[in-house]
This record gives sequence, structure tokens and C-alpha cells, in this order.
Amino acid sequence: MRNTVIAIALSLACTQVMAAKLYKWVDENGVTQFSQQPPASQQYERMNVSAPPQLGSTPTPAHTPPETQAGTSSESGSTAAQQAEREQKELREAQCAKLREDLKTLENNPRLGRTNADGQMERIGEDERQAMMTRAREELASYCD
Repeated sequence: MRNTVIAIALSLACTQVMAAKLYKWVDENGVTQFSQQPPASQQYERMNVSAPPQLGSTPTPAHTPPETQAGTSSESGSTAAQQAEREQKELREAQCAKLREDLKTLENNPRLGRTNADGQMERIGEDERQAMMTRAREELASYCD
């Protein structure tokens, strides 16, 4: 039994380490690729991988764009400003997609729960759920539409 617990703990720790680095780039066919290894001959972007947000927390568009690292010079003649603008747009689109997904979850699941600071599961009340849906709709209207 003890060996099983140790094996599970180690596998969870390894999963966190492996998920720490993710690279994104566009190949010669225009297809976006993701990998744990950066490409050798193309410009790539290192993605910041973090734990999923807690239920009820919504992304705000005030986040800074992901760090871009140049592997080698790209053939595209885009300027740094255009690249930053494109990255900001992609980030906003991803945040809006996450916000829509959160709103859909809130609307379709009246019995939601979360883990409190003590590690105990607690149920989200209907009033709080409605407030969370209202806030998500307002943020969608402000930032995404």
C-alpha cells in the first residue's frame, strides 16, 4: 500500500514538471503546432502553462502577452509591434473562449461546488451562481463582443 501511494505521488509530481514547458509555432503549411520541444529552424513562442483557474474566477484581458522567443529569424516581414498586436489578439480570443466556456458551465449546472481554503468541498449557492453568471455576461459584453 505504501509503495502505491509513493508511486502515485511521484507520478503526479512528474506530470507537473512535464507540463511546465509548451512551445507554439506555425509550420511552413500555416498550421499551428504545439510541442514540449522548440522547433530548431523556426520562430516559436513559449507558452506559460499553469494550473486551471478555480471555478468562478474569470480571466481579465489585462494579462500581459506570452513571452516570445526567437529560435531563428522568420521569413515573415512583420514588425515587433505587429507581432505583439497579433499575440494580444490571440490571447484575448483565448480568454473570451474560456469565459464563454465558464458561462456555459454556470448556466447548465445548477449544482456547482468548489474546494474552500480548508480543502473541503462546498456547494455554490444559487444567488452566488447567478451573480457569477451576471459578471461573466458583463465581461463578455465588455471585452469580447
